[in-house]
Amino acid sequence: MLSHAIRSILSMIPTLLGITLVTFLIISLAPGDPVATSFGAGAGEPGAEAGAGQSRERLADAIKAKKKLLGMVREDHAVRVWSGPDAPVAAVDDRTGAAAMSALGAFRELPGWAYALAPRANDQLVVGGEAGYVLIADLVTGAVQRELAGGLQRIASVATASTGDLIAAADIDGRIALWRGEAVKPAAVLEPLGKPVRSLAFLPDGSRLLSACDDGLIRLHQADTGAVMKTYSGHIAGVYSLAVSADGTGFYSAGYDRVLRHWRWVGVGGEAAPRPRFVHGQAVNALALSPDGSLLATGSDDRVLRVFAVPDLAGDAAEVAPAAELAGHYREITAVAFGAESRTLFSGSRDETVRSWDLRARRQVGQTTVATGVVHALIGDPADPAAVRSAASGWVSVPIISRYLKWLRRVVTFDFDRSFVDDRKVMEKIGAALPVTLGLNAIALVLIYAVSIPLGITAAVRRGTAYDHVSSVVLFVLYSIPNFWLATLLIMGLSSKQTLDILPSVGLHDIGEQDLSFLPWLADFGLHLVLPIACMVYAGFASLSRYARTTMLETIGQDYIRTARAKGLPESLVLYKHALRNSLITIVTLAANLLPAMIGGSVIVEYIFSINGMGKLGFDAILARDYPVIMAITTFSAFLTLLGILLSDFLYTVVDPRITHK
Repeated sequence: MLSHAIRSILSMIPTLLGITLVTFLIISLAPGDPVATSFGAGAGEPGAEAGAGQSRERLADAIKAKKKLLGMVREDHAVRVWSGPDAPVAAVDDRTGAAAMSALGAFRELPGWAYALAPRANDQLVVGGEAGYVLIADLVTGAVQRELAGGLQRIASVATASTGDLIAAADIDGRIALWRGEAVKPAAVLEPLGKPVRSLAFLPDGSRLLSACDDGLIRLHQADTGAVMKTYSGHIAGVYSLAVSADGTGFYSAGYDRVLRHWRWVGVGGEAAPRPRFVHGQAVNALALSPDGSLLATGSDDRVLRVFAVPDLAGDAAEVAPAAELAGHYREITAVAFGAESRTLFSGSRDETVRSWDLRARRQVGQTTVATGVVHALIGDPADPAAVRSAASGWVSVPIISRYLKWLRRVVTFDFDRSFVDDRKVMEKIGAALPVTLGLNAIALVLIYAVSIPLGITAAVRRGTAYDHVSSVVLFVLYSIPNFWLATLLIMGLSSKQTLDILPSVGLHDIGEQDLSFLPWLADFGLHLVLPIACMVYAGFASLSRYARTTMLETIGQDYIRTARAKGLPESLVLYKHALRNSLITIVTLAANLLPAMIGGSVIVEYIFSINGMGKLGFDAILARDYPVIMAITTFSAFLTLLGILLSDFLYTVVDPRITHK
């Protein structure tokens, strides 16, 4: 028996693996994008991954988060290096003639997404990202050299002084940290402003630092201590970007109010006067000065790149027109940067592309052909005018084999992650619904077997009598009644104020049941069980009693039953000891379906009577396309089906000792 049990259990393993594989493939390889479809945005629909508006952006983020939950994608934390249009690649856009910008390499040792980049002397790159990390990487190899400690939240901006010995970083809470030289610990950390500091910029001599905040103010700090020297107001809302003129005569700012302002230093002591230069169509997210100081580029939510001549911005004209306007992105522009020779402009966008533009020809000449994620920052390569580095919220697809192995590992550890609907752990939801369904079905099954087997045996013994005919008609009439229809009739007749209203029809307890003592609580529970249990058992009476009647008739006709009667044994002994025991083999076979039926629950009954069991949980998950819950319930049901088959296999030997397992 023990060896048979071990063999049976081992034989279940390949079947379980097959079930998990089929479940995984149904979700992963279904036509279209199942996750996007669950959010009402089908695969390939622009609203799923692109398009305008914050709602679509949130939708795209939610879809990616759910894909990550299913292991379909993973976060790509790399800072990527992209080649320009001079690379020998095929054109990707016949209309614009833009060439594919290929990835030359990536910095892959980052602890999270990068949100800010700044070049540093000695071929170094300062990277700031989520969870507040600030690190220094080798600009050529991408190897992380050291990580700076500052106690910051998610980094919003970083800056380095031209002298090379100062680094500044700011986070989404408005906290600014300053590092000097090669120190890992900050020389100063300022009190948080409560709103993000979007941009930092050192003045050319490195003695002072400008910061732009969402509170609409620009602050001038001492570079060594961070102390605020001056505060400049002029914008009516958040300031998103700063750029300091190369000659040190002033700086530029822009933000939510759409206005590009030129600030010129007046006298001494840090005084500056603002002058509006141009009003954009929507909020301005990024500014960049060319290396030679002759051009200023802006990127805004209106999806247009504008390039201004710096002499025009510094002139006396009341309104300055852009020297060039470049359009091509179909989402908001979030980052801009110039190439080393000032003739190439790079732009990044929420459309998850990085593009390059020839300023002399005033047209797009390059574009990434793969989704980079939403681009947060760009910097040109001082050594390669046709290359650019991007920081973005990138995602990459996970190979299907890796996804399946991860899914299998979760199945083994009963870790089905979190529900799409309410972000609760799947096992937590199953743990709450499972006892309810087990209790209901245990009561229903006991009643079904307790009533059906005697009915079937009696009908077999009295074959052809009025009892046999009447019981058959009554049971088949009951079997033909749909349970949802009967449930509705019972609710209308026994749980309505217009009729008897003697039995409850919602849930398993009344409100306030936790305050009841045991006996009143038990009585309340029993009354709530009457209607759902009645709807669950009546159809089982017909099917199981027919099985019991048929198998009993076959057994009664056997030779050993006639022999027992010929020996003069009492009829009750012949029926209930010799005949019944052999008749139960078919009933035991049906027991293989009991366990999955108990877990699956009665979907219709649980839904009609508002019982939060496994049936209702599974039905709600299907309607909401809650794939983690669906996959968990499917896997559990498959496992319990195999367990039920194994259990019925062992019960054969209990019912009939002649059956042995060798």
